[in-house]
Amino acid sequence: MRRVFLAVLLLFFFACKREKKEFKVVDENFQYKLLAFDEHDKPFKKNNFVRASIKLVAGTDTIFNKYESISFNPENTPFYTLIADLYEGDSICFKLNPNYLKEHHFNVDLTNDTLLLDGYIKIYEFLTIEKNDEFVAKNDPELIEQLMLTRYLKSFKNIKKRNGVYVSIIQKGQGISVESGRTLTLKYKATFIDGIEFDSTHHQQFFEYTYGTPNQIIEGLDVALLGMKNKEKSKIIIPSQLAFGDKGSSTGIVPPFTTLVYDLEVIDIK
Repeated sequence: MRRVFLAVLLLFFFACKREKKEFKVVDENFQYKLLAFDEHDKPFKKNNFVRASIKLVAGTDTIFNKYESISFNPENTPFYTLIADLYEGDSICFKLNPNYLKEHHFNVDLTNDTLLLDGYIKIYEFLTIEKNDEFVAKNDPELIEQLMLTRYLKSFKNIKKRNGVYVSIIQKGQGISVESGRTLTLKYKATFIDGIEFDSTHHQQFFEYTYGTPNQIIEGLDVALLGMKNKEKSKIIIPSQLAFGDKGSSTGIVPPFTTLVYDLEVIDIK
């Protein structure tokens, strides 16, 4: 029987700063320290789904944050090697080589110059395929989205709701404002709440269109852009009702009931 060790969440990342000898080396990419055990010794099994909270930090910036409200197949993530080594109820902090994420095409912001990323995983439940189907069936996806959105919004100090979308101004603009008929040049990065990027204007490429043109952008962006000034930078949080709704995107990239986050910059207004 494994003993239960209690650890306060605020100490998780402090613990990650201790000597390397306290960490178990999984391979050249991962090393972790077990912070908390549970009593029932239920190990991960192949083809299991998992409910887990996962947080990944580069320096002082959180670059990935997954909540336990939804289940997922860990084989489709870079964290599979770690999760497969854990038991239900385990909590760990870990260090990760950022190049490993790049090799697995894990689209998170790695602009910070850091040798190792710090992370935290808490395993809530391992689910068989059948149990996962039951879990998904009995949980209201719209309610889960709302719970995740509410949690996410708490991480912002200054944010305002504007006609259904949430706007946090990063840099105030000046001069003329966005209005119907204006030609806009935009720069953006689009992610899910967990930090995974699904679209962007890369490097010096920009998106140009005439504001008010039908079917060019999702409704939430249309709402957020109206009234923005030239050179303004804002973080735009768009619930699924004003994005891709209960169907998801036609490409399948954006799932149903998915809140979207845009880092949006108005480069020019004509």
